[in-house]
Amino acid sequence: MRNNDQSQVIKGAFFLSLAALFAKILSAFYRIPFQNMAGDMGFYVYQQVYPFYGVITILALYGFPVVLSRQVAEKKAHGKQEEANELVLYSFLGIFLFSLIVCVGFLFFARHIAVLIGDESLEPLMRVVGIGFLFLPLLSTLRGVGQGNEEMGPSAFSHVGEQFMRVFAILIITYLLVDYHANPYEIGIGALYGSLIGSVIGCVILTVMTKGKLATIRNWKLSVRSFFYHNLNLFKQSIFICLNALVLLLFQLVDVFTIVRLLQSVGVVEEQAFLAKGIYDRGQPLLQLGTILTTTVALALVPLLSKSIALNKIRDAQMYRDVSMRMAVLIGGGATLGLILLMEPINHMLFTDGSGTFVLQVLAFSIFPCTVYLAGAAILQGYGKIHIPFYAISIGVFVKLGGNILFVPFFETTLGAAIANVLAFTVMMGIVLYAIKAQGEIIVVQKQSFMIVIITLLVMGMSVFIVKQFIIAPIFPQTRMGSSLLAILLSTFGGLIVALSLLVTNLLTKREWASMPKLLKVRRKMIGFITRV
Repeated sequence: MRNNDQSQVIKGAFFLSLAALFAKILSAFYRIPFQNMAGDMGFYVYQQVYPFYGVITILALYGFPVVLSRQVAEKKAHGKQEEANELVLYSFLGIFLFSLIVCVGFLFFARHIAVLIGDESLEPLMRVVGIGFLFLPLLSTLRGVGQGNEEMGPSAFSHVGEQFMRVFAILIITYLLVDYHANPYEIGIGALYGSLIGSVIGCVILTVMTKGKLATIRNWKLSVRSFFYHNLNLFKQSIFICLNALVLLLFQLVDVFTIVRLLQSVGVVEEQAFLAKGIYDRGQPLLQLGTILTTTVALALVPLLSKSIALNKIRDAQMYRDVSMRMAVLIGGGATLGLILLMEPINHMLFTDGSGTFVLQVLAFSIFPCTVYLAGAAILQGYGKIHIPFYAISIGVFVKLGGNILFVPFFETTLGAAIANVLAFTVMMGIVLYAIKAQGEIIVVQKQSFMIVIITLLVMGMSVFIVKQFIIAPIFPQTRMGSSLLAILLSTFGGLIVALSLLVTNLLTKREWASMPKLLKVRRKMIGFITRV
């Protein structure tokens, strides 16, 4: 019976991870049709408020529920059901108090926040963002209770349902508002109400699936000391856990509060500053997509790494760490090269025109250090060094802020913000690599495999560049359809080169393939197919 229960938990955790991956991809993709309908000005308005709402989503999925579920599971394992229920109620009240304070803050200080950003017209949008925080207590607590009881279904279904309805509502509302010739700020408010609809659906799904029961306690009395002690730990641990998921949002928040004001300070007129920020924000979904796969691979290896360390299996730990880092270099490097080489047709294909292509190419450079950082942070998490990513992100945000302040006025364009992004992620990458080295670990174990990764990226980059410049580009028309075909064909071509290298070279060693038997079977079938062809 115990083995069956463990199997169900593993399947549930896998399902939850799959749901989170699907929601991330959906979150990155929907902004493309949104920009197409709302235009760069409408996209600017939405992106100025999105990071605030994004914080709610991260806390409600990766922060509070994870910590609460762990605490509930520990109490239940020791037969302390009453204490577990008490923790749930303390958590709900603590998150509710926090959400209420933040909501009131946004409602009363919306104008001040908008002025600080540099666009007073954002005031009504800030008030809507504040309302969104009121959904945080129910979403977080019900997910935490479900996961603590080893029931992953409610969290997974609610997250997918919330995100799907959110995206659907945003796009439908935007389409209707554009059709009625609404201005960009009205479109932005409509999109935020679409997000609120998603949160409502998430709460409904969770309430139905958990039967609306948070906890039942007999003769319960509130202890103020216990309340504050528990919630202090809850908030501290939640922030540590979800920091890596928040890193892109934190950088976006720095951009929200600095880019427009800095452009205005050097004489750029309001509307041009707003449009420049909107065009710059085209890079955000591309950055998100570029890091999703790396994050997924890295997080999948963390439990294996932690288990190997706990069992003192040093060679296995080194293998999982090395594979994680190698995949980060391969995926991050491939995404970076691909976007830099193909940004012009990709920009035209996704966002209607080629505006800001050079700025977006520079911004794409940050994908590589970002993916290596995320892999390194996951490795350090496996070693129990969760405080190091916190330091790295804190320093990274400071570098990003300083870079924006220095480079945006110097270049008088958003190019300065893109350079600051690259610089900040590079510093963060350096910190985690140094921290791994300081653990007495060799950063590169399989040197030959790493060399194959580098050669693969060089071959892929040169091949795509040559085919693009001298074969395909001259025969394709300079239309959106032509750019779309060019981008799709060349990205597929580059992806095939990387996949072929993964299959037929020693990019992964025999021992590493053997540790993944299902993938090994796929590899053997593919090699057999290639040799027959």
